[in-house]
Amino acid sequence: MVSLLALLLPALAQEPAGDVAPMSLPAPRVEGTVLDASTGEPLPDVIVTARGATFVTGADGRFVLEVGPGAEVTLAREAFVSLTLPVPEDGELKIALQPVEAPLEVVVEARRDEPVVSVQHLDRERVEETPGTFGDAVRLVQSLPGVALTQEFSPRAGALAIRAAEPTESRFLLDQIELPYLYHFNGYSSVLHTRLLDDLTLYPSTFGADWGDSVGGIVDSTSRWDQPDALRGSVNVNLIMAGAEMSAPVGERGVVRAGGRRSYLDAVSRNDEQYTVFPKFWDHFARAEWHPGAGRRWGLLWFGAGDSYTRTASEPEELTGWEDEANPSFTYDQRYQVVALVHQERVGRAVLDGVLAYVDYRVDGAVPEAFERSAERTLQLREEVVLAPSDALSVSTGVDARLRSTTLSALADRPWPELAREAPLVGRGVSLDEDVTRLLAGGWLEGRWEIGAVRVVPGLRVEGDTLSGAVVADPRALVRWEAGPDTKLRLAGGVYHQAPSVLQLSDEVGIEDLGPSRARQVALGVDHAIAGRWEVGVEGWGKLLDDVVVNLPDGSFSGPTTGEAVGVELTTRYRLRERFFASGALALGRATRDGIAFDYDQPWAANLVASWNFRPSWTAGLRYRASAGLPYTPVVDGLYEAATDTYAPVYGERNAARYPNYQKVDLRVEKAWKAWGTDLVAYAELWWVPAGANTMYQAYSFDYDAVAPVRGPSFLPLVGLRGER
Repeated sequence: MVSLLALLLPALAQEPAGDVAPMSLPAPRVEGTVLDASTGEPLPDVIVTARGATFVTGADGRFVLEVGPGAEVTLAREAFVSLTLPVPEDGELKIALQPVEAPLEVVVEARRDEPVVSVQHLDRERVEETPGTFGDAVRLVQSLPGVALTQEFSPRAGALAIRAAEPTESRFLLDQIELPYLYHFNGYSSVLHTRLLDDLTLYPSTFGADWGDSVGGIVDSTSRWDQPDALRGSVNVNLIMAGAEMSAPVGERGVVRAGGRRSYLDAVSRNDEQYTVFPKFWDHFARAEWHPGAGRRWGLLWFGAGDSYTRTASEPEELTGWEDEANPSFTYDQRYQVVALVHQERVGRAVLDGVLAYVDYRVDGAVPEAFERSAERTLQLREEVVLAPSDALSVSTGVDARLRSTTLSALADRPWPELAREAPLVGRGVSLDEDVTRLLAGGWLEGRWEIGAVRVVPGLRVEGDTLSGAVVADPRALVRWEAGPDTKLRLAGGVYHQAPSVLQLSDEVGIEDLGPSRARQVALGVDHAIAGRWEVGVEGWGKLLDDVVVNLPDGSFSGPTTGEAVGVELTTRYRLRERFFASGALALGRATRDGIAFDYDQPWAANLVASWNFRPSWTAGLRYRASAGLPYTPVVDGLYEAATDTYAPVYGERNAARYPNYQKVDLRVEKAWKAWGTDLVAYAELWWVPAGANTMYQAYSFDYDAVAPVRGPSFLPLVGLRGER
């Protein structure tokens, strides 16, 4: 895939021909090499600027700029301390950049210079020691402000409900490729190997015009693109899963990178009362890369993930005798595969990013008497160009499109309400056979102006959907004011649309004449840093929703209707370099749809994290999380169906009940050492959920006459070993 812009920009950037000078003197220039101060090795991807000229170092760390003595050269690279120094009269520069001394724990990068108001940024190097994440960076997203806190291993575990949005109203991205889902079974692990990740960012609301088809948030992850000098890799084994990853150079400009993980409890635990085949999950990542020059890269990616299990259809705790014997097994399997071509080009002051991807996503659920299957095949295309004529002005524009073919099939002779979460059509007793093809496409234009201490970012996005026939235009804007070197005020607002799902538009079970849902969003925040160690921030946000769909407990939906949500988030963190780190967050808010509490309405949630490097090779961490319980719709009675000899639930008022408040404490201790040329880390984790706070859901008897809470484990230990070289 070759971008047309990549072919045109070099020609447009050429100077017009003019008179040939009889004699020209060589332009003054400065040359140099940038090194990693910690290793002495050449440092690639360093952005070197002087008097408007820019150069990005390659694998050899070399740079050349046409500037003379007296000019100042600035060198910047993520994870390294930036440096500015004058150009000498003569001689070649050899500059060593110091790595940033990263804190030992998870943190949101409060000072990261993002072109949006609402953003939470995580760095791969800062999450591996966080208690409760099992070294998984993406699991940490579930603990960030604005994300509803859900109980571990509950049916809603792993569901990212971001600022009063359904999980299906947010988008999950890897290298600009949209993924069908982000977490494995019940949220134990994400589908992305942490050691293959370079950057992870959450945009909970009011994101820019470059992303659309979402009234929720954006989780944007970027994989590693570094060029190793030699083969390197790591292995991680614990009591639940094992995984490995590696990267190696191929010639001077090529890199191969691969990784894979699989759980293995299904092989050692087969006597569970509920799961006749214990849940198993897997994921893999493989990419061949070509780095033709500074700031340029191409990659061919193969990525995939899958989950499967077999469980009893009804809860065995509430069944006895013949009821338990008649309880059938339900088999569930979901998986997807991604093949993609990714590229990045730099032409002068322009950067071009693009991806062409094919995503095949399949879901199967079945009991002996019924089944539900879906197959979604999507061709994704995205091209973006960012042009920066000056340091004070930049323009971003581009297009994205998804051509999607969806097949839905279901067969059921009666409702199976106990399967409504995994198989909503079977849950309703609906038989269906539909094939649908649709095109979702959009384009955007966004500017960025720096006017003294004020930044203004206006944008416009236009997108359309062939299935619903809708075309919408979404204006968005951001204003940021640096009131001082350590204080920033931010204000953003905009309009956001999302196309309805294929099921919501189905001729059989859909809503007639349903159009895209709309969210009008606003956010206002302030950040302040004290002495470079203590950072505090507060952000308020609000949403007004129109034409949204409400999911009902029996697997059906109603609408369109309206909704509203408002909240405030307070964050703080403190750190002593290489010794101690602590952070805290408190989120308050309310969310309703159709005048009733939203499924993920959580009036309050709190999160505290601390880490202490108490000896050179020992680290201990603590995390405490607490939140209000989520609402649910209770079953108040059972209705006997003589035709099928079954009972159907009679639901009470929607979301009239709440689960108990949730609390969880996570502890982690790890020891690091070196042996046989390998960096080794042994770690142990323990989580504790108080007995009254671990209710996952309610279980009912076959006739809905009896009900009992299903509780998750109060204690769960985990030990593991990670090696890297």
